[in-house]
Amino acid sequence: MIKIITIEDDQHLLETLVDQLSQEEDFEVFGAPNLADGRDLITHHDPDLVLLDVMLPDGDGRDMCRWIRDQGFVMPILMLTGQDSEADTIDGLEAGANDYIAKPLRLGELLARIRTHLRQYQNQENARIKIGAFHFIQGRKILSHRETGETLNLTEKESAIIKYLLKKTGSVTPKAELLEEVWGYGDQISTHTLETHIYRLRQKINYVDDQPFIVTKENGYQLN
Repeated sequence: MIKIITIEDDQHLLETLVDQLSQEEDFEVFGAPNLADGRDLITHHDPDLVLLDVMLPDGDGRDMCRWIRDQGFVMPILMLTGQDSEADTIDGLEAGANDYIAKPLRLGELLARIRTHLRQYQNQENARIKIGAFHFIQGRKILSHRETGETLNLTEKESAIIKYLLKKTGSVTPKAELLEEVWGYGDQISTHTLETHIYRLRQKINYVDDQPFIVTKENGYQLN
């Protein structure tokens, strides 16, 4: 599930956003009416994306944006505002926001921007992508356990396997396709290389957590 936190002081808009976005099957949405509650939600849930109003009763959303970045979070932040001046937009972007969306909001456009930023984020080298009990940081080729902080170093191929399975989330990736993508092998080549790498990767994961997230399916693999 993709976790989204919406921080908005207009109660009607907040409830509408939480309700409408929650109808997306892969979204889990939380709402906060002020910065204090928003900080608590972000710290507790470690979201994949934040929708952040600029003007809030207990402070400026741009200051909140700076706080989020100062805490080390790199997820997309989309600023929501009734102000649409160039100076306000620049201020928000300089504070660390990824995008600026003017009110009144159009749900279709908002969803499209959310999806776009989530795709872009997953391709960033410093992205922390949640898989099971871990964060996968592809640029550093590591898995970091989300509760204990224990870190697993990955080989180039192990990291490439996880990265490609992430692109195919929700579907089974055939072994031949994974071999072609990671090793450049054609369908005509038979090898146990993939199975060996999957086995070693599962052993690494199992050393830290007893729920390996790569599942074997008929003639392929899938992220659990």
